[in-house]
Formats: sequence, C-alpha cells, structure tokens
Amino acid sequence: MAVINDPGVAANISRVGEVATGATGAMHFTPKPIPWSVGHYRVTHRFAILATQAAGSRLFEIRNSGANLIIPTRMIVKILSLSAHTAIIENSLDVYKGLGFTVVDTTNTVTPVALAKRTTGMSAAPGNAQIRGVTVAGAAAGMTGGTITALANPIAQLPYVAAQAAMAAADTQPRFANLLDAFDDVNGTHPFNLEQNEGIVLANRVLLGAAAGASVYVDFSWAEVTAY
Repeated sequence: MAVINDPGVAANISRVGEVATGATGAMHFTPKPIPWSVGHYRVTHRFAILATQAAGSRLFEIRNSGANLIIPTRMIVKILSLSAHTAIIENSLDVYKGLGFTVVDTTNTVTPVALAKRTTGMSAAPGNAQIRGVTVAGAAAGMTGGTITALANPIAQLPYVAAQAAMAAADTQPRFANLLDAFDDVNGTHPFNLEQNEGIVLANRVLLGAAAGASVYVDFSWAEVTAY
C-alpha cells in the first residue's frame, strides 16, 4: 500500500491499493484529453432512412486524407422510427472501419460542417478529415461514387425493429430513439487510429420494404495528432 499526501491540505490522504475502507477518502483525479498537436473536433448530421433503403448503403463517413492520425473519441448514433414500415423487420445500422479509402463519396452527399473544440491554437476544422453524410432528405441508394473497402465485420452495431404501426399524433406513450456509442473504449484500452486513406463508415444493413421511414442522428468527435 502506498500513501499520497496533499502538501496543501494535510487531511487529504489517499491510500493507493488499500482494501479496507477507513477515514481517508477516495483519490480524486482529472482525466486528460488526448494530447493534441493538430486539434480536437466535433460534427453532427441528421438524415432520413427511406423506403427501399439499400442493403449496405453508406449513410455517413469520415476519411483521413493526410499523414496525421485521426483518433475517433466518440460516435453516438440514434435512430427514431416514426412512419409505418411495410413489414416488421429486424435491421441494423453498422459502423465499419474502411481501408483503401482514397476517394469520398460524391453522389447523394452533403458535407456536414465540423467545429474545432478550441478557437485558437487548433487547426481549422475539420483538419485532414473529409466528412460526408447522405442528403438530409435521404437517398435509397445511400452515398455512392467513393473508393473504399470496408472490413468484413462491423466494429459496432445499432439494431432496431422497423415497426408496422406509425406513432399516432395523440400517442401518449413516448417513443425513444435507439442509441449506440460506437467508441466506448475506456479504462486504458487502445483507441482506433485511422491512418491516411482509412476511415469510418456508417451503413444500412438490410434492404427495407416499399414503405419505411426513420430519422438518424450522428454525433462524431475525433482528435487529429501527428503521433500516438
């Protein structure tokens, strides 16, 4: 067991490795963000999932276009289904790591505006990241035109059930969004490091029916560093 004293306040003592509880309090600490040499950034995007949404259709993506490393720190994906679907179906929005990502998609795309988390000192957003999202109104084919090889298995999944019944205007039961935190690595686990021409892609899993409708919300944060 080791003892750490606070030189400013004699009563503040932390006993590291102590099993029994006593009069001393727990150790307080402040976790530090990833040291940045370029910057920390955040972007959000909202879009619709449509009828006949294609299996594997790309809906959101971020590509590292430069020699620095991009480290995803958070990706929250939420889906809210409000319209009636043709049939009850199990579906998923899947997050993939992409390799050979030399060209971002060019069709059915918009470019969400990213923000640096600090005004001065950090390079302007989005750094070397290229960000694309499917058009806000949606596109059944998703985004196309890019050059990317997604790994065979997703690194995160957001399953949901496409319901046959739409939520009525007078529905008294709230309908909550399904939620995924794709980068919930904690306790010292190694984060993903995206090298040049690597990236992250959000895709629809299965072909939807002739009637479908949902809204998807993406909150994505990352750090860009010269080394990690």
